[in-house]
Amino acid sequence: MRKFTEGLVDPQLIVSSLNIKQGQTVIDAGCGTGYMAKIFSQAVSASGKVYAVDRDSYFITKLANEIKGTNIDAIKGDITKLDQLPDHFTDHLYVSTVIHSLPRNKLADFIQEAKRLLKFDAQLAIVEIEKKETPFGPAMENRYSPEELIKKIPMVPTKTVKVGEYFYMQVFQNTDEL
Repeated sequence: MRKFTEGLVDPQLIVSSLNIKQGQTVIDAGCGTGYMAKIFSQAVSASGKVYAVDRDSYFITKLANEIKGTNIDAIKGDITKLDQLPDHFTDHLYVSTVIHSLPRNKLADFIQEAKRLLKFDAQLAIVEIEKKETPFGPAMENRYSPEELIKKIPMVPTKTVKVGEYFYMQVFQNTDEL
């Protein structure tokens, strides 16, 4: 089984666009199989940490068995309420093809949780399918354009990067003082 975007987005472009460095902390929220968490793990090296979060027990159990002895922690959880993780501790919060599936009333909960988890000046990266006709993906009314995300997310938008034929990554900076 593969994660929806595996093979459809450019993971190295994502890592380089986010400027992920050794020693940093990354949360892969809605990680699925954890393929991006493994790539982030290499980028942050042994001195960094990756938290791979998903609500699906199957994915988390499988990932936990694959990553023993690495710098990745697999966590079963809801990305709108991650009580297991401390306040203001992560450098990057990465969410791929998840936002469109959140009920509209849960988006505010996710934003609040993202602000709680992110350090000052840290990055929120949202990968979504473009809001145009594509051969696959969610219904058009569930998709967000980069402009719509910018209006919804109360953080500073820093860049929009095309990361696959049908996918973009919108990056935000958390400027909330701790």
